[in-house]
Amino acid sequence: MKKILIIVALMLITNSAFAYEYNSEFKNNIIKDEQIVKYCPSEQIWGDKCAEENNIQFIKRITYGSGGYSIYEKDKALYDTDSTLEFIYNDKLYGYNMHKLKFYNLEFADNKFNKTELNTEQIAEIFPKIAIIKISQFTNGELTLYKQIFKTISFMLVNDTDEFYYKYQLENYNKQDELIRGIFEISKAGNYVYSHFGSRDKLFPTLTIHIKNKLFE
Repeated sequence: MKKILIIVALMLITNSAFAYEYNSEFKNNIIKDEQIVKYCPSEQIWGDKCAEENNIQFIKRITYGSGGYSIYEKDKALYDTDSTLEFIYNDKLYGYNMHKLKFYNLEFADNKFNKTELNTEQIAEIFPKIAIIKISQFTNGELTLYKQIFKTISFMLVNDTDEFYYKYQLENYNKQDELIRGIFEISKAGNYVYSHFGSRDKLFPTLTIHIKNKLFE
């Protein structure tokens, strides 16, 4: 009995230190404030592989104080990407909007950024080993999920609706420094509420995820 308790304790300690490991290509290619980003229109590629003389160069700016949206500057002109974080992956430019919980493929054409929303399969390729939760799965703002007991699971909220989650966060969650706002790790069963600063106002409807344990996968 004592040996079993020790094993369980070790599992809980391990889970408490758990953190989702981002794909290195994603994490190493996040575009920073004031960074110069190159784009080759002829090859339609972004980043360091774009070496031709007639490439287009942008400078990223962040609009602090208004949700942290990104603006890209070229020849003193400003371009909106409708995203709060951008990264280069497989020579393509992607954007993430943490207030919409959406990912986009960003393309520059006709002197503007055009965006195409990523589907769950495309997101899963960039963020492996994570359980994607779509907003459309919720019923009246609630969803029940099951996980194996003593196991920690990484979840990602992805918005496939027209709802808006401006400055929402998971309540009583101590890992709010995630690069992607919708990612969280759960090691214990319970009710997890995604809300606008804890508000219960109908103008800011909450999302409640009920996590229940099961013995086996």
